[in-house]
Amino acid sequence: MRSIRGGMGIGDAIYLAAVVRHMVASGERLEVCTAWPEVFAAYAARIELSPFRRSPIDILAHYSRRRNWRTRQFEDVCIQAGIKGPVDLRLDWEITDPGLARRLLEPGLPVVLVQMPRAPMGRTDGIGHELLPDCRRLQEVISALRGRALIVQVGAGRPLFHFSGIDVDLRDQTTVSQLIDAASVASGMLGYVSFIVPLAEALLKPALLVWSRRGLRSSTGFVRQITPAKILERASSLHVVDNCSTDELSAATERFLDAIRLPR
Repeated sequence: MRSIRGGMGIGDAIYLAAVVRHMVASGERLEVCTAWPEVFAAYAARIELSPFRRSPIDILAHYSRRRNWRTRQFEDVCIQAGIKGPVDLRLDWEITDPGLARRLLEPGLPVVLVQMPRAPMGRTDGIGHELLPDCRRLQEVISALRGRALIVQVGAGRPLFHFSGIDVDLRDQTTVSQLIDAASVASGMLGYVSFIVPLAEALLKPALLVWSRRGLRSSTGFVRQITPAKILERASSLHVVDNCSTDELSAATERFLDAIRLPR
């Protein structure tokens, strides 16, 4: 049995789960070292879960050593793990809290998950702070969706911007499994570069992401390399930069509306 790990974040765990899904499908048994065991529930019978550790491990499924390559981030994860050929970025999931799912679906509106604005990468030291976009642009999209979708905020910690028009605020109120439950019944997701990207893409949900102009122009090399071309895996993940025009944001919102089949 070989051991495998990814990075420390929940988004890293979602990437890792797709790699594990691919490898166990070919009959391999793995020791998965993770801080987020709930993410691997669908594969629990075919793997051994261990607490996250950096070493010793046999397989590193992380993108950090390939930041400068002209490949996509999930592709980097797979290449670093030694996998040849395509891997489907997919998270298998069964609802763990039917009550929560019913609560979100009961109004009969499409559910849109919105990510609470927080310190990027969960850091409090200011590194990567430029990745957080101008959240007023996210607010514009929320306002455009108001009344046509159930707007559900998710996330944990101290919000750096307070959205108006939130219908259900699940901030600091979900387990990891409940977060994925909410995502699995959502019609689409709205946010910025963070765990919301792999969460949406692995559950095959359309997303609208607002990128930070400051991040794209950052003096910090690895922050500047976090571009839509590097991060986004699926065509269903739409993006704009936060200094886009009102017309550009409106057009992106319209495409998002089409993707989640909301009436205009």
